[in-house]
Amino acid sequence: MTYEEIAEYYRTQMGVQKESSIKILAENSRFRHRKKGDHLLVAGDDMTTVIFHLNGVGRSYTLDSHGRECIMGFCRGVGACLGASGIQEKVSFNIDAVTDMDIIELPVSILTHLMKKDPDITDIYHQLLIADHDADYQWHIAIQTKKGAERYQWFLEEHADLVGVVTQKDIASYLNLKPQSLSRIKLGLNQGTES
Repeated sequence: MTYEEIAEYYRTQMGVQKESSIKILAENSRFRHRKKGDHLLVAGDDMTTVIFHLNGVGRSYTLDSHGRECIMGFCRGVGACLGASGIQEKVSFNIDAVTDMDIIELPVSILTHLMKKDPDITDIYHQLLIADHDADYQWHIAIQTKKGAERYQWFLEEHADLVGVVTQKDIASYLNLKPQSLSRIKLGLNQGTES
């Protein structure tokens, strides 16, 4: 990805207005292709970069006390993998590539510097946080208020593009279900459509 393409990404996809800010962002960003299974961010590491994903699918997760992965969400399309609820010293959770992904890495130090100089950058970052929070909030509502089959129906409505891309184990974890329970739910839905 060229300097001009990165600058255009910030201009059109992120909505950065000031050309001086776009120049700083593009000069300090690095395009990277990440392979399926690569770690994008690791919980506990220093928060040194903000990751903007251009394509592919990633998953965010924490580990429970038994070392099991607890899926918190998925990133795909154009957006940001923030790795935390804000800019802080440590990454809060893990983000891995589920498929090959193209990303742009921006040092946090550049972002914080620009946020002091350009209020639009602060607004854009806050919009990303709000979008992330809203998605998280909808997930919590689904987990807390819906029964297993309803959760899966919600997943199919909200995340249809992930079916066949992420594993059943990850979908089950995301929906706070056991994989066997999700298998039974899917079987029941399939039998319902066949009758």
